[in-house]
Amino acid sequence: MKPEASPPIRPSIAARPAALSILSIALAFGCGNNPSNGSNGGGTTGGDGTAVLCTLVFGADANAGFIRLVSDEELESGEVIDSTAGGIELAGGGTCAVQGRSVFALRFESPTITRFEVENGEFVAGDTVSFANFGLSALAFPPVFISDTKAYYLDIPSSQIIVWDPRAMEAIGAIALTPSDPPEGLRPVSLRANLIDGLFVVYNAYQNEQGILTSRTDFWFVDPTTDQIVATDTIEECGNLQQELAIGGNDDTYISTSTIAAMEHALGLAGSFPPCAVRIRAGAQGVDTTYLADLNALAGAQPAGGVFGVGEDRALMVAYNTGSMPIDPSLTARELVQLVNWNFYEWAPGSEQPATLVESIPTGTGRQGTRQFDGTTFLLRNAPGFSSTELLDLTQAPLEVTYTFTNALVGLSRLGRVPDARMVQRIERPRSLTLLEGAHL
Repeated sequence: MKPEASPPIRPSIAARPAALSILSIALAFGCGNNPSNGSNGGGTTGGDGTAVLCTLVFGADANAGFIRLVSDEELESGEVIDSTAGGIELAGGGTCAVQGRSVFALRFESPTITRFEVENGEFVAGDTVSFANFGLSALAFPPVFISDTKAYYLDIPSSQIIVWDPRAMEAIGAIALTPSDPPEGLRPVSLRANLIDGLFVVYNAYQNEQGILTSRTDFWFVDPTTDQIVATDTIEECGNLQQELAIGGNDDTYISTSTIAAMEHALGLAGSFPPCAVRIRAGAQGVDTTYLADLNALAGAQPAGGVFGVGEDRALMVAYNTGSMPIDPSLTARELVQLVNWNFYEWAPGSEQPATLVESIPTGTGRQGTRQFDGTTFLLRNAPGFSSTELLDLTQAPLEVTYTFTNALVGLSRLGRVPDARMVQRIERPRSLTLLEGAHL
């Protein structure tokens, strides 16, 4: 860990192009990225009970985003919900986030965020904030709300956090994330972030010259009350850490390698590394150097990754079943991740015990994660090509589909949601999962 004094927030800079391919957005979305800001349904509810649905449509010639209101009657019908029926279309693709009774929409082909209010069941456009003066030409992921008057937008191409006021819809400044100099031949390819113990923790991934993900990760620990970087850290043993987190005993946080990196290692690609998980101790401003989990060993020598928390000091990970389908070396890592040949294992983060196969959860692809909605933890399952999304209630046994939406789900939030104050202190734990309590036994 390297404590340091952060430079102050800097004012806007001259605009510069920042290319952002829709493919990279789609791949990142498919990994189950879920910023822990409560925008996917955490916290308590208010308002009229209406939910806000945000989806992506990937077409052969064009892509689009859709934002629409969904009533309780639709949610309770058991029918497939058409995500494009009514609402707002975001040409070229886009996403959204909900804060209170406001809906914030961003487009992949514009550096702007527009706030919408809901009046009489209709969206009414309000103010727009632009980040063009900070060199941004496109936006990709939902913002993280720190308070009613402060939000962060994490920009990957320019390695900076844009600080803005969602009430006044004004840009405040930017926090530069200056990486330490990587070894020659490595280049940073992504940034991810989570709120952990009151700090906004940002971490990146590197590729080598052959485009293979490597085991190096840089970390920045940002104090959202002062917008200062209070510490940085670098590890060389575990890379391509995903957005999903798991909370273990003592409220420690665990972050794991993605399934794509796991399959690159399974293919024996030069520069790849064994799938792993790292730990950030509760209240720490750096990575625990005494801990490194071997995910393949935990899953019985199967290629594993994609750990995500499910409450009560429990986590799920997915592992490729080499017994039912040997790894085809002619396929790429991303193609192998898309195969419906990944089993779920339950793991107690930080425990020395091996993970346990959960036979009651159906085999799926290696691109799975969870969503929180109405206080329930759901398993998110995408159809091939992201043509539809299913949410399966992990608190029920047997596991059944609760909601099905057309296209790729980005967010499902209650309009009028009151943010949970604990989110700034620690990511809220999901409630106890009866499925897991009866499955690993």
